[in-house]
Amino acid sequence: MTQTDPPLESLLEELSSPVHEPVRLGVLMLLHLNSVLAFSTIQKTLGVTAGNLNNHLTRLEEAGFINKEKGFVDLRPRTLVNITKDGRSALVNYSGLLKQVLVTIDHIDSK
Repeated sequence: MTQTDPPLESLLEELSSPVHEPVRLGVLMLLHLNSVLAFSTIQKTLGVTAGNLNNHLTRLEEAGFINKEKGFVDLRPRTLVNITKDGRSALVNYSGLLKQVLVTIDHIDSK
C-alpha cells in the first residue's frame, strides 16, 4: 500500500451505499446500458420476484437514482424505469471505488 492509498477499512465502509446490493447494482447497470426499461424486462433479466424488485426500485428511487413512470399499454399496466443523472454518477463512483478496493487488496497481497 502506498501512502496515498486509503486504508482498506475506509474503502469498505464507503461500499455500503444503495448501489452495493447486487439487485440494485444490476438494475443500475441495465439502465446505464439501456436508459429506460420496462419493469418486467428488468425482472426477467435479473431473475427476481416482482415484490423483491419493487422494494429495490423503491430504495433506488428514494436515493434519486431512478425514476418510475406508470402507465398503460393496451389497457394493461406498465411501469417504465429510467436512470437519473445521479444514478449514473453513483454507478460510476461505485465502479471507481471497487477498482480502488481491488488495487488496495493487490498492494496488501504483494507484501
